[in-house]
Amino acid sequence: MTIVTISERGQLVIPQEIRSKLDLVKGRKLFVDFSEQEGTITLRPVAPVKSLRGFLKGTPSVDHMLRTVRREERRSDERKRS
Repeated sequence: MTIVTISERGQLVIPQEIRSKLDLVKGRKLFVDFSEQEGTITLRPVAPVKSLRGFLKGTPSVDHMLRTVRREERRSDERKRS
């Protein structure tokens, strides 16, 4: 556990060790979840859009998956009829 001080403007400093580990640099945007019921604060870094480019490459499209499922359903129905 790390102790930090909140400034008059409500700011706090994230310790260097955590900033380095999570690659938090100046200008980086974060989603911030405040959970009042549990008394916790969760900071989640937003993935830069450029880093998401191509992350689905090589995975089947939804259209392809639906066609495959429908084809298998038709085969199953035909077997039941036979």
